[in-house]
Amino acid sequence: MIVENKRNGKKVTCEKACTPLSQIRGLMFRREVIPILFDFFRDDIHPIHSFFVPSAFYAIYISSSGEVVDKFRVVPSELHRQNSGPARYLLEIDEKRAAWFKKGDRVVLDARMENT
Repeated sequence: MIVENKRNGKKVTCEKACTPLSQIRGLMFRREVIPILFDFFRDDIHPIHSFFVPSAFYAIYISSSGEVVDKFRVVPSELHRQNSGPARYLLEIDEKRAAWFKKGDRVVLDARMENT
């Protein structure tokens, strides 16, 4: 799965999280933060937590139209965080690559994500 920022051309290869089991696991119990793209299949508010996550990461929420609607830093053991506006996708990503994205950016998702 590839997420491309149209503003700057930066691309991130991500693991997909489209099933309930993969979404429950997310970054939990991993040795490091890896890019994961969650597909919730509809624009809505999608709360997350960061229990059992190895280190801080960024949550980047993306609407079904490809707009970055929210971006914030999440630290380990946070009980509850959520997007401020409707989004279909959540990109959990490390701090370095999170700098490539800003609220309002347009992104393109690899077409294979839409077919899973």
